[in-house]
Amino acid sequence: MDHPRVTQQDIAKKAKVTRATVSMALSNHPSIPEKTRTRISRIAAQLGYTPDPMLSALAVYRSRNRPVTFHGTLAWLVSSSFGYNWRSSQHSIDFHADATARARRHGFNLEIYDLHQPQMTPDRLAAILHARNISGLLLSPQPRPDTSLDFPWHEFSAVTIGYTLASPHLHTVVSTQYRDMRLTLEHVQALGYKRIGLAVSRDHDLRTDHNYLAAYLVHSQQAQAEPALPPLDAAYEDSKTLDIWLRRYRPDAVVAASNAPFMRSLQEIGVKAPEDLGVAFANLPLEDPRIAGVVESSVEIGSVAVDVLVAMIHRGERGIPSYPQRIHVEGRWFPGRTVRQQPAR
Repeated sequence: MDHPRVTQQDIAKKAKVTRATVSMALSNHPSIPEKTRTRISRIAAQLGYTPDPMLSALAVYRSRNRPVTFHGTLAWLVSSSFGYNWRSSQHSIDFHADATARARRHGFNLEIYDLHQPQMTPDRLAAILHARNISGLLLSPQPRPDTSLDFPWHEFSAVTIGYTLASPHLHTVVSTQYRDMRLTLEHVQALGYKRIGLAVSRDHDLRTDHNYLAAYLVHSQQAQAEPALPPLDAAYEDSKTLDIWLRRYRPDAVVAASNAPFMRSLQEIGVKAPEDLGVAFANLPLEDPRIAGVVESSVEIGSVAVDVLVAMIHRGERGIPSYPQRIHVEGRWFPGRTVRQQPAR
């Protein structure tokens, strides 16, 4: 015999609160004290409550068709350590801009907080966030790879962008760097280039969890073309080392991971693209008809990161996750003028 479905009214009766309070508590609404939310969630579990999927779908529909109300504020955590300015990166600017827009759609503001500002400690920043009723943290990429951050994570929901935060392991939203590099190499090869080299600085290789290098090595093994050339791992601004590498290995095309400094280095040594060398990039921030490569979906990454964070807040998920998730957002090929079709050989 089927037992009647446990309703929110049943929970309200047991908890001695209104049904509206139960509804908001089970949705982790910030207006309900955390102690009350925990007690109601425990009672719901004891009674065997499960949401009605049809009612949940109706609630989502209604929420999408009513004006967005203000729910609170999220923190965009940056770090100015080592003199780093996150606004020096077009990718980070795009992450933040779209995260801000998406947060507003969910009814949240997004405020900037610097982990490295003078006299700031993790506990003090946590106290400031608590005082402003901020429970959701969105971490901008860190100034250096393999960064570890000491912070009272157990008190917050947190999502990071990119791989630069090595510890703790939080849920991460990032571009499909491996697939973006493979896609770039495939398009360059399809244009008839045979000796394709890779230029990725040591720092950039670490920041991307070695994804670009791994994609290059796998592609070279499977492409049945020329053997892989030794990658150029010097800084993109190091035009002297670039010149030596080009003269020694004579690639007909180079795939790199940072367009502006690499193009300046080519200009300094008098190499023109595509006349002297085909050039493409695996993580362009924007479409630019002058530059070929894969456009990284920076704005989409910001949106997805906020979606993940807001869902965590609603589910009451705090602290370092037991099973961190990595959510990948794919880029798309953009045929700029730094590569061109090669004559048949």
